[in-house]
Amino acid sequence: MFRVIISIALMTHGYGKLLRLIDGNIWGRTHFIFNEEISMALVVFGEFFAPLFVVIGLGTRIFAIPIIYTFCVIVFDVHWEDSFGKMEKGLMFLVSYVLIFLVGPGKISVDNLINKKLK
Repeated sequence: MFRVIISIALMTHGYGKLLRLIDGNIWGRTHFIFNEEISMALVVFGEFFAPLFVVIGLGTRIFAIPIIYTFCVIVFDVHWEDSFGKMEKGLMFLVSYVLIFLVGPGKISVDNLINKKLK
């Protein structure tokens, strides 16, 4: 239940960025060797598409990795010099997805159904 609630909450943030990306309203941030468009597309993937897979519990640990990476960048690069209030939400998502990565998808998930079929 935790992974579903936290992922839906994250998708509300990613949806706005997805709409901006589709409209071509690209921000001016870059990361590593990527240009603005690719950087924003990676954030959209980490905040909208990857949580979608976590909601259904398919590849939960695998899809938690890009989310964790996205929030490491958000917390330790984008908001590092900001007040704790601006960093707080990013820390909450970062810790939540580290927990999801460590604990796994739980009993009610596609991952669990696949594991039962394989045994």
